[in-house]
Amino acid sequence: MSKESEELLRRLEKVKLEIQREVNDRLPRKVGAIAVNLFRQNFRDGGFRDGGLRPWQRTRRQDDPHHPERKYGPLLSRRNHLMNSTQARTRPGEVLIENPVPYAALHNEGGEITTHPTVTPKMRKYAWHMVYSIAGMKKSKKRKKGGMPKELPPEAEKWKALALTQKTRLNVHARIPQRLFIGNSHELKVKVDQAIKESLDKIKKSII
Repeated sequence: MSKESEELLRRLEKVKLEIQREVNDRLPRKVGAIAVNLFRQNFRDGGFRDGGLRPWQRTRRQDDPHHPERKYGPLLSRRNHLMNSTQARTRPGEVLIENPVPYAALHNEGGEITTHPTVTPKMRKYAWHMVYSIAGMKKSKKRKKGGMPKELPPEAEKWKALALTQKTRLNVHARIPQRLFIGNSHELKVKVDQAIKESLDKIKKSII
């Protein structure tokens, strides 16, 4: 075999190895990071980007001037547990974007849910906390101010009813509007196509 043929085979083998590394490892990780960042940004933007931002339906707490968490947009909270749980799992040649939080699919797709939670002391304590927060009171100042106001905001009345209920189990039925945060989109396709192009260009440069 001539030296030219040996050199050609060597270069072809190098190309093969580079393509395998890129397709099986580097590119899936890169695409996964792109998708996760884009989907988490949907939470910050309050909508799903697909040819532009498609805003999510506002929550009642956002329009309630007394709600202590009104500053948070839909699907956001102090911990941002749902947003931060969006993750990528890679395997050779592919990537899976998922969110393992039990209620993630319900929010992403929308639907109805019926639950029967047990009323626990911890739940009652949190309900009282919400009453005080919505009423603009600090629990430590309750006695100094002569007790709780006679008239409470509607949202505070709901939490007060929960705190005082004699029931041991609740019957909760709710309709959850769709707030899509994971899915195919034009913006995702553009970013992924660009990542693939950069990978191919990187392989070309490595063998020249």
